[in-house]
Amino acid sequence: MQFIAWSFRVFFSLLGLVFVLSMLCVLLIALIFGALWSLLRGRKPEVAVVWQRYQDMARNKTPFGTWRTGSQNDAEVVDVEVKEVPEVARPQDRLPHP
Repeated sequence: MQFIAWSFRVFFSLLGLVFVLSMLCVLLIALIFGALWSLLRGRKPEVAVVWQRYQDMARNKTPFGTWRTGSQNDAEVVDVEVKEVPEVARPQDRLPHP
C-alpha cells in the first residue's frame, strides 16, 4: 500500500511539473511573439511599457505612509470669468394671442 501511495505522489508531482513547464513555455512564446509583433509595427514592446509604468509607480510611492511635501501638480487655478448675457425676448411674448 505504501508503494502505491508513493507512486501516485511521484506521478502527480511529475504531472504538475510538466504542466508548469508547459505553461512557462507558452508564456515565453507569447512574450516573444508580442515583442516581435510590436517591433514590426514600430512601437515599443508592451513588456517594456508595463515595466516602465511599474517602476514609475514604485518610485512615486510614499515612503512608510508619509505624505510628500509639495504637490506634484502645480497647475495654476483660474476662476471662471463672468460674462453678462443681454436680456432676450421670452418665448411667451412671441406667441400669438388667441
